Amino acid sequence: MYESSNMTFLEQFEAHRILENYDLCVTNVDRVRSAFKVTTNNGCFCLKKIGNGEKRAIKSIKIMEYLKEQGFNKVTSPFYTLSGEILINRKSSTYYLTNWLDAYEICFDNIKHICESAQLLAEFHNKAKGFRSKEIQIKSRIGKMPSLLNDKINFLIKVKEHLEQKTVKTDFDNLYYGGIDYYIHQAQYAANILKHSDYDMLCEKNKKELYICHDSFYYQNILKDESDNYFLIDLESCLYDLPLVDVSKFIRRIMTDKKSLWDFDLCKSMLLEYGNIRKIDEKEYKIILSMIAFPYKFYKIGKKKYLKNKKWKDERFNSKLKRILQYKENQEKFIEKYIKYYDIKL
Repeated sequence: MYESSNMTFLEQFEAHRILENYDLCVTNVDRVRSAFKVTTNNGCFCLKKIGNGEKRAIKSIKIMEYLKEQGFNKVTSPFYTLSGEILINRKSSTYYLTNWLDAYEICFDNIKHICESAQLLAEFHNKAKGFRSKEIQIKSRIGKMPSLLNDKINFLIKVKEHLEQKTVKTDFDNLYYGGIDYYIHQAQYAANILKHSDYDMLCEKNKKELYICHDSFYYQNILKDESDNYFLIDLESCLYDLPLVDVSKFIRRIMTDKKSLWDFDLCKSMLLEYGNIRKIDEKEYKIILSMIAFPYKFYKIGKKKYLKNKKWKDERFNSKLKRILQYKENQEKFIEKYIKYYDIKL
């Protein structure tokens, strides 16, 4: 089931104040990840809190409603307050109430869960297609992938220059510098694949079709109940983009997990299960490859260290980087198999 955590007195007080706006007889409130599980005499509800997020909350609710209209019932439903409002603003936070899903987070160690999640993602893309709203503005990332990849490449080049000028280097500095030429080349290779793909053509097509991407398709946001029904939660990050971007990120997340490390057969199964519900255009396979081939893990840990100055212990940074460096050959073999199997012309 969801993992519950303790609440502070102030959180309890604030949650109960918010819940006074609903026709509920509350018996208990628990924090579960970023939400509150509200137990009442009439069952359980979920109170969502979004910091500085009124627009994101409205977006989430509007997309929920659209999905329900399209027959996609694998999302929650919002409830109105006694005064007929769907949102409650308190200080810098926005709250809204939905039904509680009696379900648990899926496990990415479980191949069945992974493949069924791929089906869920395809269903979501099919049903979220064509969403438009006059009330809210949805961020669009359609057509921006080349510039996003180039920004990441430039970041890696700047980090290399920084490390070359640094007189006293840490163990992490030496490790990162030792692999940076390889990963800059890998990043440029991925960007070049994208450059010589049909990305621009597919983007022009998608500007008319308007597919919504979830953009946070993580195990925390994929729930499964005892009857094997799947649900998708946390739609606040949704935006317009090519569906294959969601697919690529999902595959990359699974492939970099130590349990299924660059398992090409598993990748094939994921794409097959997805494609059985939402057909994958042959042109999309090349773009998916460019996103899988890009060294996001290496880039992200460098960003955390050198840009965000994340306060991790040296041992944690070093351990994560060593693991990334350790599996270079696994990714190379995966890319070779992918190119051969899907007959990618480079």
